[in-house]
Amino acid sequence: MDNLHSWIDKLNKEQKEAVLENSNPLLVLAGAGSGKTRVITTKIAYCIQELGINPWNILAVTFTNKAAKEMKDRVVEMLPSVDPTSFNIRTFHSFGVWLLRRFTQEANLANSFTIYDDNDSLSLLKSIYPGIPKNELVNVRKKISRAKDMGLSIDDDLSIISGDPFFKKAFIEYETALRNVGNVDFADLISIPNKLLNTNSEVLNFVRRRFKVILVDEYQDSNIAQFNLLHSLVDRDTFICVVGDDDQSIYKFRGAEVKNILSFPEIFPNSKTITLNQNYRSTASILEVASSVISKNKARHQKQLFTQNFQGEKPTVYYVSDEEEEAKSVINLIKRRKNYNNSAILYRTNAQSQPFESLLNRNNIPYRIIGALKFYEREEVKDALALMQLFLNSKDVVNFRRMINKPPRAIGKASVGKIEAFLPQSSGDVFDAIDQACKNKVLSPRCSKNAQQFISDMQKAFNIIVEGELSLGVKTLLEDTGLIDYYKKQDSTNNTFKVENLNTLINALESYPSNIEGLQQFLEEACLDRTKLGLDEKPEDGVVLITMHNTKGLEFEDVYVVGLEEGLFPSSMSIEEDPNGEEERRLFYVSTTRAKNRLSYYCASSRRIWGRVEFNRTPSRFLDEIEPGLVTEVGQKPIKFEEDFDIFSNSALSLRRKQNKPRKSSFSSYNNDTSNLIHQGFSSNSKKFKFEKEEENNEISESRFSVGDRVFNEEKGRGWVVECTSKNSRELIKVKYDSGKEAKYISKYAKLEKLYDEL
Repeated sequence: MDNLHSWIDKLNKEQKEAVLENSNPLLVLAGAGSGKTRVITTKIAYCIQELGINPWNILAVTFTNKAAKEMKDRVVEMLPSVDPTSFNIRTFHSFGVWLLRRFTQEANLANSFTIYDDNDSLSLLKSIYPGIPKNELVNVRKKISRAKDMGLSIDDDLSIISGDPFFKKAFIEYETALRNVGNVDFADLISIPNKLLNTNSEVLNFVRRRFKVILVDEYQDSNIAQFNLLHSLVDRDTFICVVGDDDQSIYKFRGAEVKNILSFPEIFPNSKTITLNQNYRSTASILEVASSVISKNKARHQKQLFTQNFQGEKPTVYYVSDEEEEAKSVINLIKRRKNYNNSAILYRTNAQSQPFESLLNRNNIPYRIIGALKFYEREEVKDALALMQLFLNSKDVVNFRRMINKPPRAIGKASVGKIEAFLPQSSGDVFDAIDQACKNKVLSPRCSKNAQQFISDMQKAFNIIVEGELSLGVKTLLEDTGLIDYYKKQDSTNNTFKVENLNTLINALESYPSNIEGLQQFLEEACLDRTKLGLDEKPEDGVVLITMHNTKGLEFEDVYVVGLEEGLFPSSMSIEEDPNGEEERRLFYVSTTRAKNRLSYYCASSRRIWGRVEFNRTPSRFLDEIEPGLVTEVGQKPIKFEEDFDIFSNSALSLRRKQNKPRKSSFSSYNNDTSNLIHQGFSSNSKKFKFEKEEENNEISESRFSVGDRVFNEEKGRGWVVECTSKNSRELIKVKYDSGKEAKYISKYAKLEKLYDEL
């Protein structure tokens, strides 16, 4: 008999109550650092061992593969005698895949459907609308995803997403094209199961009979479509328990809906709520600051964190002159404390990291940036994945277009068009279309030979995999199609490691079943978890540089929260959407509760933002909301920082904001404040930005790039355009990369891609 009771005995009173409580439905409000993962995993084990529920009938859902694996590992540790393959501990999207694999015919999908990521979806839109600028199609893709996350389809009123008639037309054509190839996009993994459960009683009854106990972790991160899915799964005989913390709902920009957890007692009548208030992570001083600020939110479940940890030193607010002094102060503290491996610098936007990177490099302090270019986002890896996806689904026209002439095979756009002309009579199968094009001699002899060789390479790899050699089959595919040699030449010329990344990918396949199903499973996992750091990004030593949104679930001994000024944090855009700042206040709360022992806040009186200096910056409202006496203040406050006012007084707040309106320098032309963007010529309809001419200003008025653009280069990674000039009628730009390196380009020939998603 597994010793579950020894695990239960380690729980505090509230945790134990949450594990043993059988009231249905059950809401567990788990404050930051209160041990919620221990509670939900122990509850799963309790249901199996003490209540006699078959693991087969339990569904536990969370939001990342990492969290799902951690939950499963803990349950296995508690119940080592139970077959781990019987546990259904998944992400929402993994559950969607699980359901769709069982009902592909009912869902009108290809048996071997693959999952399109954002880039694949964008490529599909570009194939439908080749004449429309990429940035406009990026916006269309985002809106389509948002519509699906809100539970909307092409048959619904989409005016809440966009009033532009073109959007609905594009949505319909995109869905038609996606269904024609038999694939799904990321949002479909929730929206299609929802449709199935609502329209097919056999599928609904199957799922409800299967899962009698449903537990959801991180419920505050669920969106409307996920809520609808959960609601469909639950009937009067289903035990439902959700665990989460409304105070940590910070992903509205991804579609998360805090109302899901706030309204749980109303949506599920007669539910019971248990609150986990004891924090095991932070000192009492840190929790006092966090609680004093989050209590200002009106839309929340009332709770008050406490800890039995020691009081600890008060958090410190440092008032500095600018971002350079901010970086120097932080790095000096890190050097003095010598706690490199357990320190983190938290910022609102990636653009704030550069001064810290420069000083860390200069002082030979190891560091790592969380959220840099991920393994599966690299060109060579995406090419390999595209070949595998086409291998599984020969109707995948998007990946066909990507790889049929990469590396170059003398199969240009005209030849591709001739091949695709045979798709209708080939039932959409690109390999059959190639065969038809060759038989009808519409291709040149060389093109025909190379296209047939491409099919032959695919068939050879297929035969190897069918014989039980998955990694060898994929290795053969990458070698025979020329991809390995293609990137080997690039590595030799550019001193890169692209082939090494491809070998890492091949080696990763060793841990999967050595058959077609194993390849399918590998591709699913590569696509599903967007939070995955990548195969090559193992934990390592060094100071962590990270955005506030990426810190969820992490903790550090020493935390430095920088850029605490109005317009930056809270951001101007977020305050326009939510004047009360509740989402940003939750983000402040999450950032604060990442700290275990020491916490430092930074506020600068001037800051260079997007290449422009702003003076007399106003401290973040969240600093004003901290109760007096809870923090130590260091540095000279400007006089305007000293004004005392009640943040809930509109007149006082208005006065403060007007008096402290940032004053801009006269030698720049870009600013992050949207009101100034409009003043300088930004039009939300045209999605373009026009610079005003200034005396002695060498910036150009119409250009491919603008100062402040976020860009990507295949060799150097991500960076920011920091300078645009004109010389001899040529546009010159300077890019500062996230690595700290700088590079200059002639704009016309620069191999740079604008990252509209990160602006």
